[in-house]
Amino acid sequence: MKPKHRNVLLIGYDEHLCLSVLYCLRKEKNYNFYVLTTNEKSSAGYSRHVKGLEYVSSYDQIEKGAVKCIQQWDIDLLMPFGEKEGLAVAEAKDRLAKVCRIMPLTELNEFQIATNKKRLNNFLLSKGLRLMPQTLDLDDPDFKSKFQSLNFPLLLKPAEGAFGRGIQTLNTKEEAIMALDEEGLDPKALYLQEYVGGSDINCNVICEDGEIKHYTIQESPLKTLGNYNKNDDLIYKDDPAVLEVVKPMLKALNYQGVACIDLRRDVLRNKVYLLEVNARFWGSLMASLTRAGVNFPLIMLKMGFGESAPSYHKREGKQIAASTFIKKLLKFQWPKPSELKFWTYLHDPYARFMKYWLQKF
Repeated sequence: MKPKHRNVLLIGYDEHLCLSVLYCLRKEKNYNFYVLTTNEKSSAGYSRHVKGLEYVSSYDQIEKGAVKCIQQWDIDLLMPFGEKEGLAVAEAKDRLAKVCRIMPLTELNEFQIATNKKRLNNFLLSKGLRLMPQTLDLDDPDFKSKFQSLNFPLLLKPAEGAFGRGIQTLNTKEEAIMALDEEGLDPKALYLQEYVGGSDINCNVICEDGEIKHYTIQESPLKTLGNYNKNDDLIYKDDPAVLEVVKPMLKALNYQGVACIDLRRDVLRNKVYLLEVNARFWGSLMASLTRAGVNFPLIMLKMGFGESAPSYHKREGKQIAASTFIKKLLKFQWPKPSELKFWTYLHDPYARFMKYWLQKF
C-alpha cells in the first residue's frame, strides 16, 4: 500500500519566498503543497510543486481562507512563510489548532513585540538588554531633551516594515527638524535611530522555547550611508559575537520557530548591534541551503509534524551578486559562475518567468 500523502498549506504573499520554500522542500516524497495568498497576481500557482492556490483579499481573511483550504484539500499542516501571515495564524491559533497542525509559532504577544522595532527595543531595555543602537521614540515624553544628545546622521524608521523600506536618512539637525515637522507624520509608527556604519548581518534561526536549535550567519560587505537594500554579496560563517547579541533577545521573548534577525557590525567599535527581527523566512533562503547546508523549511516541516530534524553538515560559503561577478570579470579576476544566486531559479523556470511577467503587466 502506498503511504498517504501529507498535504501542506504554505501561507504568504511574497512569491520569491514561496518559491524558495518550495525549492528547499522539492525532494521530499509523499507531500503535496498548496498555497494561500493575498497576492492576486501570485505566480506561485505556476510552480511545478504547487497542487492548488487559494486567494483571499486581505490579511483578516487568512483564517477563513485557511479553514476553506483545510476542508477542500484535507490539509495536514499550516506553514506561514510571511510575517503578516504568521501573525494572522498566531491570532487564530487556538481555533485553527483544533482542526489542523501548525508549524511552531511564537505566542501572539511576543510575536507582536518581536515584529515591532519600537516595542522590541523598549521590551529589551525593560529586561536590561541594550542591544540596539541609540534609539528615540517620536512619542517619548522627553523627546526634546533626548533629541539634543543624538549623534548624526540619524535614521527615521518605521516601527514595522521589512527589506529596508521606508527608511529616511537625516544628515543634520536641520534635516531632522524638517522631516519631523511634516504634516501627517504618525509619532507612534516611527522612531529615530543613530546610524551605524558597517556591514549587514543576518542571523537566521529556528528556536524552541527561546533556545536556538539551528542557525546560519551571513554577512555583507561594508554598506554605504543610504543603502538599506537587500544584499546579494554574502559570506556564510560562524560568529560568536552575533550569537552573544541574539541569544538573550530570543530567550527573553521565549521565541518559537523561524526568524531572520537583522544586525549591523559597527566597524569603528567592532561591535554588533541588533536592528530588527523578521518573524518569517528570508530572501536568501535558498542560499542558506546551497551555501551553508541548512534546510530551514525542511526542519520547520518536520517540527510541524512533531518529528526530528534531518541531519546536516553546516559549512562556510559565499554568494556574489551579478554586478560583482561582472566587475570581477572586467578586472580579469575570473569569479566562479557557481557563486551566483540565479542557478536555483532554473529549477522552477515557468513560475519564475511568470513572477516577472505578472508584475510587469
